[in-house]
Amino acid sequence: MTIRTTLKQGGRSACAFIAAVGISIAAAACTTPEGGQSQDSSSLAISLPFKPVASLSPFSDDAVLNTRMGIAETLVTLDTGGKPQPKLAESWTTPDPNKVVFTLRDGIKFHDGTPANAESIVTSLRHAWDAPSRPKGLGKKALTFEATGDREVTVTSEVADPILPQRFADPGTVILSQDAYTGDTPTVKGHGTGPFQLSEMDSTSATATKYADYWDGAPKLERLTVQFIEDGNARANAVRAGEVSMAQAVPIAQLGELRDLTIDSTPLPRGVYLHLNTSKGEFTDPAIRAAAAQAVRPDAIVDSIYEGHAGKTHGSLFNEKAEWASHVDSHNNTDNAADAHGKAITLATWKERPELGEVASVVADQLREAGFEVNVVVRDYKSMEPALLGGEYDAVIGSRNYQSGAADPVSFLASDYTCEGSYNLSQYCNPEIDEAIAKADGTTDNEERYTQAAEVGAKIVGDNAVIPLAHEYSINAYNTVSNLNFDPFERLLITKDTAHS
Repeated sequence: MTIRTTLKQGGRSACAFIAAVGISIAAAACTTPEGGQSQDSSSLAISLPFKPVASLSPFSDDAVLNTRMGIAETLVTLDTGGKPQPKLAESWTTPDPNKVVFTLRDGIKFHDGTPANAESIVTSLRHAWDAPSRPKGLGKKALTFEATGDREVTVTSEVADPILPQRFADPGTVILSQDAYTGDTPTVKGHGTGPFQLSEMDSTSATATKYADYWDGAPKLERLTVQFIEDGNARANAVRAGEVSMAQAVPIAQLGELRDLTIDSTPLPRGVYLHLNTSKGEFTDPAIRAAAAQAVRPDAIVDSIYEGHAGKTHGSLFNEKAEWASHVDSHNNTDNAADAHGKAITLATWKERPELGEVASVVADQLREAGFEVNVVVRDYKSMEPALLGGEYDAVIGSRNYQSGAADPVSFLASDYTCEGSYNLSQYCNPEIDEAIAKADGTTDNEERYTQAAEVGAKIVGDNAVIPLAHEYSINAYNTVSNLNFDPFERLLITKDTAHS
């Protein structure tokens, strides 16, 4: 479901009104009532919620910023259902269960003018595979890359891999020219293939300009400016004041103040979860975890905080609107719940997603009603990450895309709920679950693979390692801009067709 609501009467600027009735004026002369300066029609300013942490290196959490801004691209993209679709690769075949052969589009050029041929693609993929922080979508099984023609790249896995083609939709596998890899980390500036080429960047903003030789046709915009604003209220203020034409992830609490803008609300494969630390502290006791599951009321959180802009979980890690998850019964187990009075815990979350702090406050109150003594910690994610991954908190409320990387829910389970998982906020280790995830990972039929993922997820929830709280929507506010790509995987946003009016 996508909700687009536009209330323009008495609109926020003279420019917006005049544009609506088709009168041409000099946009540079227009100002908003708040005094913000409008952008001319050849340029666009937007706001995104996360600041770069590694100068846009694709081998970091910055990878998705490259694809959202349209400055770098992958071999494969995803449709709204998560199935792989052509991007830089115009087609592919899988002659063997452990092999995919990509045929590249003709005429692709990097921003430095060099051709994107098979050799350059192989170079880029090898760097991604060899990176110290390898893109998660590539998995852990050995891959080899070979140019088997000027426009043909063959990737071979050491094992049969039913999701091999879609691994190359991971934003960490964006294709860059060979000169991008001369330093310690890849340099995206001047080396991507997207409709826009990065020209300037610092920790708070980035500027990209039109790449006229883009393989899919010249972009409509001449210039794109991106402000990285972590505070949700500040993003909302920026779009309301006309400093930007679009703000991503605006706080739900601000929607009433944005009535004159268009609001896009799109369901995501993303959940808000309460992770209980199963390795140390009070929640090592299953009976205390059951007490927490008994105390927490997720539906009340969705109703009071998300105001209809999130889905109720009904106890499932996965959005039940996904057919493969809809028939699997999943719920937290409240049997044998212990008395929680006097149990002191620390509940942590991060501030970049504005609703998480509010969710933490409600959850803390619900737990206190059950007798828990709760200390709440809310800080920026970057400073918290070592403690989050190290299990220093008793409970963590996090927002997580369960189809990130290779867009595979089995990979999500392996990363987040196995003994060796790289993002295991619940510190959960159950050999039986590891075995079940490994079995699902070896399943070649994707429909059966996803069903197994839903069944394993239900077992993890039943063990109260995690309490699903909400299934998130992407909430974006915008004005005087068209053809934004509201990708449910949050990997795309600005395209060659994006225009500012």
